Amino acid sequence: MKNFKKILAGNDLATRLWSKDVSLWSADPEVQQSIQNRLGWLDVVDWMLPQIDELVAWAGSIAKAKSFDRVIVLGMGGSSLAPEVFSRLFEPVADYPMLEVLDSTSPEMVDAVLARGIERTLFIVASKSGTTLETTDLYRFFFNQVESFNETPGSQFIAITDGGSWLESHAAEQGFLRTFVNPSDIGGRYSALSFFGLVPAALYGVNVKTLLERAIVMLKTAHSDAADENPCLQLGIQMATHALSGRDKMMLLIAEPLSSIGGWIEQLVAESTGKQGVGILPVCMTYPEEMPEHYPEAADSFNVALLQHSPDTVPEESALHLTLDSPLDLGAEFFRWEFATAIAAVGMEVNPFDEPNVSEAKQSTNSFIQEGRVLNLQLTGDSTDFSISAQEESVVDGDSVGFAGKLAANSYVAILAYLPMTEEAVLQLEQLRFQVACYYDVACTAGFGPRYLHSTGQLHKGGATTGAFIQIVDESTVDHAVPGRDYGFAKLIRAQADGDFSVLSEKDLPVMRFTLKGDRLQSLSALASVFADMA
Repeated sequence: MKNFKKILAGNDLATRLWSKDVSLWSADPEVQQSIQNRLGWLDVVDWMLPQIDELVAWAGSIAKAKSFDRVIVLGMGGSSLAPEVFSRLFEPVADYPMLEVLDSTSPEMVDAVLARGIERTLFIVASKSGTTLETTDLYRFFFNQVESFNETPGSQFIAITDGGSWLESHAAEQGFLRTFVNPSDIGGRYSALSFFGLVPAALYGVNVKTLLERAIVMLKTAHSDAADENPCLQLGIQMATHALSGRDKMMLLIAEPLSSIGGWIEQLVAESTGKQGVGILPVCMTYPEEMPEHYPEAADSFNVALLQHSPDTVPEESALHLTLDSPLDLGAEFFRWEFATAIAAVGMEVNPFDEPNVSEAKQSTNSFIQEGRVLNLQLTGDSTDFSISAQEESVVDGDSVGFAGKLAANSYVAILAYLPMTEEAVLQLEQLRFQVACYYDVACTAGFGPRYLHSTGQLHKGGATTGAFIQIVDESTVDHAVPGRDYGFAKLIRAQADGDFSVLSEKDLPVMRFTLKGDRLQSLSALASVFADMA
C-alpha cells in the first residue's frame, strides 16, 4: 500500500509541485529533465496577464475591421480542444467572428468548410512542434485554396507555436497575419490558459482578462497543502486514491450546458495517466439526461459531477461535486483539472507530461501511407471485420459480435469512429454507446478518429489492458488531395484507422471493425439496433 501512503501522508504535495520538484514523478535524471521542460503551465497565468490587454485590443481590431466572419482553428489534441470548449460554452459576441475547430482528416469535414466559403475565414494553425501531421496537411490544403483567390494568402493565417519551430519560420516566410510564440515548457494538453487557448477565445470575443483573473482565485487556493482548503489537491488525491484501489473509471456527470468541457478533461486525464499499465478512464455523461441507470457506481468506477450553478438536486452517487457558476469560471476549472491530474500522477507513479504510446499509431499510419498498404484484416488473429447497412437484416449474430468471452468485470469498451464529426453522427454514436454499454454491462466510451489518437489513444495502448475496441469506418464519397503529398484526405484517414487497428491488434487487445455501407447515419442506427436486439 506504498502508493496510498504517499498520497495521504504527503502533506507537502502542493508545495513541492509549485516548487517544480520533479522528483514527485520520477527518480530517473533523464525523465526528470524532460518533466522540468513541461512545467510552464504553473506560471502561465503570470506570463499571460501582462500581454492580455494587447491581445484583447488586437482581437478587437480584427472584429472592428469586419474582414472575417469565421475563425477556424487547425490543430489536434491540446491545440484544438480548449478552443472548442470556448466556441461551445460562450455565446457569440456582436461583430466578432464565429469560432470553429477542425481537427479531423475526414474529407467530408474538409468539404463542409469549403462549402460554407473561405473568402472571409481566418485560419489559426496551432501546433506546438509545427510538424503535427494532421495540422500540417490541413494547413497545406487551405493555404492552397486561399492562394487561388487571394494574392496575399498569408493574410488569412495566424500561427501559434513554440519558438524555433518550423511553423514559426514558415509563417514569417509566407507573411502570416501574426505569429504567437508560446512558452516551450508547456505541453499541449496543459496549454489551455496560454496562447493556444486564449488567442482563439479573444478573437471570438471572450472576456479573457476576467477569465484569467478568476483563474487566479483558484491558483491561490492551490498553494495550500491541506486538501480541505485546496480544491485542486482534493480532486487529485481522490482521483489517485480511487484509481489505485481499482476504481479506474471516472464517470463524469456534466451538466448539459457544460458538456463540451468533457472532451478537454478526457484528453487531459487519459493521456496524462494512461501509461505503464495504469490509467484513469474518463467516461463522459450528460447530467441529468444520462443519469446513470446504465452506469451505476460500480466496483471499478467513481463519479465526479461538474454542475452549473448549484442545482436543487445533485447526483448522490457522485464522489465529488464541482460547480461552474459562470462560463468565465472556465479558466479556474481548466487549472483545477491540470493541477489535480498532475497530483494524481504522483500517486500513480507515472509521468503526466509525456505520451509514449501516441507515436505508435503515428508510425503505423506512416507505414500504411508510404508503402501504399491496405490493412488485411484476415491476418489479425482474433480481430473481426463486419460490414453493415440499413438494408441488411442480419448483419452479425450474438456469438460473433463480441467480446463477451474477453471482457472482465473491470473492462471497458471504446468505440472508435473514423467518421465525419457532424451533430447527427455524434447523436447516433451516443445511442450506439448506450446500447453497447447495456449489452456488455461495462463502461463504454466513444471517440472520433483521428481526434482520439491524441487523447484517449494513449490510455488505450499504454494503460491497463482491459479495453476492447469497436472501430467504425465508412467509404468516403468525396476526397481532396493534399498539396505536396501523394495522397488525399480519404487515404490519410483510412491509413490512420488501419494504423491504429494494427497497433491494438499487435498488443493482443480485442478489436473489431464495422464498415458502414450506404447511408452513414442509417447504418449507424442499424448497428445500434444490432446491440439493442441482443441486449
